[in-house]
Amino acid sequence: MIARAIFLSLLVAITFAFLWQVPSHEASRMLPHADKWVHFTAFFLLSFTLHKAFDLSGKVAIALLLIYGCAIEVIQYYIPGRGSDVMDWLADAAGVVAYFSLLWIFRKRRH
Repeated sequence: MIARAIFLSLLVAITFAFLWQVPSHEASRMLPHADKWVHFTAFFLLSFTLHKAFDLSGKVAIALLLIYGCAIEVIQYYIPGRGSDVMDWLADAAGVVAYFSLLWIFRKRRH
């Protein structure tokens, strides 16, 4: 039950963060591609919490998270001051694939 609350809280926080109008900062110019690492990390954490919260197959969980990431990018396209970027979605996907790949490797080693 607590895992579901954590997942849903994280989902709401990430959705809010990705849809909020954020002005550009000097940090993004000093750290190129920092936003891609944010996307990767957010979706890695979403993958972890989704896996702990719900008994879904890896394929279903991956599909749901990839659809969610795509939806966020499409919605951002329509928000003034935000932009849609396929590279952001690829960073999201990389975070999801990284988590489930590590999970698969750990499970394989355990058996």
